[in-house]
Amino acid sequence: MVFLLVFLVVYFGMNFYFFYKLKRFINSGWWLLYLAFLFTLSPVLYRFYDRVGYENSYLSFSILIWMGFLVLFVFYHLLLDIYHGILRLSDKLFGHNPLPHIPVKLGFVLVFILSFFSTVYGYYETLNIREYKFIIFSRKVDRDLKILHISDLHLNQVMRENKIKLILSIYNKEKPDIVISTGDLVDGNLKEKESYVHLLKQIDPPLGKYAILGNHEYYNGVEQAIEFTQKSGFRLLRDDYIYLPNNLVIAGVDDDEAIRFGVLRKRNDVSLLQEVDRSRFVVFLKHQPRVDRDMFRMFDLALCGHTHGGVFYLIRYILKRIFITDAGLVNYGNSYLFVSRGVGTGGPPMRIGAPPDVAVFSIKRLP
Repeated sequence: MVFLLVFLVVYFGMNFYFFYKLKRFINSGWWLLYLAFLFTLSPVLYRFYDRVGYENSYLSFSILIWMGFLVLFVFYHLLLDIYHGILRLSDKLFGHNPLPHIPVKLGFVLVFILSFFSTVYGYYETLNIREYKFIIFSRKVDRDLKILHISDLHLNQVMRENKIKLILSIYNKEKPDIVISTGDLVDGNLKEKESYVHLLKQIDPPLGKYAILGNHEYYNGVEQAIEFTQKSGFRLLRDDYIYLPNNLVIAGVDDDEAIRFGVLRKRNDVSLLQEVDRSRFVVFLKHQPRVDRDMFRMFDLALCGHTHGGVFYLIRYILKRIFITDAGLVNYGNSYLFVSRGVGTGGPPMRIGAPPDVAVFSIKRLP
């Protein structure tokens, strides 16, 4: 509830900022400021009609794409406001400045155009998935294995069948032995989404596919998320592990948000990893990449998601201070950790400088 209130206050401020700038642009229209209230409530409306089972993908897309456009507009226009503030300060301190002043109307037009084309590009970037390939050598496995790692599809009314088809095309090309999903597979009401289930069932590797829960599964009804995940053919690991052929073990933990939603975790990360047989090749699944360096000796390969690489490029520098990394592969000793930028997005269908990805790990047996 606190998060929702903070979000609505911030989002209202952003909408108010935009419509105030629009009012100045047309030199009238105080009524425009009332639209700030309506646009602020649009995400709440989307979550409401999604939960009751009403589907309108075009309206949902419009609500989320507006959110992304608004973030960009506020960011760009704030930079313009800061620039004008520097000009005013220069006038006050020195009585002049050599830099040009940008008129209000021209500034609005430039920022609007820049935000519009950034939004278009941001959406385009979500459509172009990148495939990363890694080779890990180990004496633990009995034979060569291939693992396909996916994360953060955020399946809902906007992230639809096309996202699954992107993965399916890579799956059919690579033919992995195992497929792993590290959370946020579900981000909406998927009770009637049989087309999603049908596509996911076509991903059927010989050694199975495995999943853990992310934070968005809890935000949108964990029971229906579990039902959808299992119906789609995934073996769900919740603070549990499974031994597989070829001397492999996969251990997966519930998301950190589970406790906030009243879920009593069976084991914490360390106690779970302490139970597994370390003579096997240990694959550790954790949605949020909060992993201490001391834990690296307890697994051979850890797979995470959640960060989306920041979605917008500059945010990655903040994420690096919160998590072990914002995206990509981290190596420490003989252990590896990979953080996926994910396939979908949990908000606006936009990315700038953080394209979606999947990873293929070839585990090569050393003699």
